[in-house]
Amino acid sequence: MRLELVEKAPWERGNPLLYGLAGLAAGMLVSIAVGALTPRGVGGVAAAFYKAFTNPNSYFDSLPYFVPIGLSAAGLALAYRAGFITIGSEGQVILGLTVTHGLLAYVLWDAPGLAGLVAALVLAAIVGGACGLLVGAMRAYLGTNETLISLMLNYVVVAIVNYLVSGPWKAGRFTMTVVLPEKFWVSGATAAAVAAAAIVVLDLVHRFTRLGVAIDAVGAARKAAETYGVDPRRTILAAAALSGAAAGLGGALYIVSIHTPLTTIGKGGLGYGYMGVLAAWLAGLRPLGALAAGMLLAVLYNMVSMLQLQGIPASLVYAFEAILVLSVLIATTLSRYKLVVRRND
Repeated sequence: MRLELVEKAPWERGNPLLYGLAGLAAGMLVSIAVGALTPRGVGGVAAAFYKAFTNPNSYFDSLPYFVPIGLSAAGLALAYRAGFITIGSEGQVILGLTVTHGLLAYVLWDAPGLAGLVAALVLAAIVGGACGLLVGAMRAYLGTNETLISLMLNYVVVAIVNYLVSGPWKAGRFTMTVVLPEKFWVSGATAAAVAAAAIVVLDLVHRFTRLGVAIDAVGAARKAAETYGVDPRRTILAAAALSGAAAGLGGALYIVSIHTPLTTIGKGGLGYGYMGVLAAWLAGLRPLGALAAGMLLAVLYNMVSMLQLQGIPASLVYAFEAILVLSVLIATTLSRYKLVVRRND
């Protein structure tokens, strides 16, 4: 006897959102049970979860984090569907926010607020897209490994930002830059609304354009796609550029919504782009699914500090986060696959 994971027929598949919510509920129950190991016990952990998930401020405060995570996830969903397995969204998010800060703080500081903001967002998306395109071109024309190359680029971007923050852009005694002029600030809700609109556009590109069909065809059967006239190189380049542009835009919206100066970044980066990788898979590689998956990870990210403030050890808070994400991932996978028992012949 053995268990096999078999893909369901299209008419057998369940609603991934409902499966995800069921997985989230199951993950919370498991986390609460694990709470018996904490000083606050099962009751204390249950109360902490209830407070974190029912407090409207926890969702509002999570919106700036949703922006880079959700946009990265939507772009990566397209890239992964094309078989382009990049993790460069981390560097592209950081690149986007750095370009935006530099442009608004040192070049367009006297420009009208809206005009300067739009110019910065567009430039950040272009720079992020160019970074993605670079990785895509190396994969398409040189046959390099896009995962390794994009990871190395992430480190390069972090090093450049740290040089700028500790050198030319340093303001005052501490290692940080100036705060962006207030006229360029936007609220977390506004940034999230712009990000959600961009995610919807990416989903429409996937579902209703020739590029979307080409992305699915190249990812599923490259040789067959070539037979029917689809150019895999151009498709990969387009997916890479879109993915990078989305992440760059996410970084730009993030920096204008948090209203804080730039500081140096650890070698691992900020983590939003890497969370975008997880969100893309949680979303089942559907750009529109990045709305729910990105928001879930943003709330969990914000919840970490809230639970710690309520007396739960940091190590267990991260364990709870992992349990919740894993539960949702398993549940959403089961919406598309089923377990089948086979007899050994």
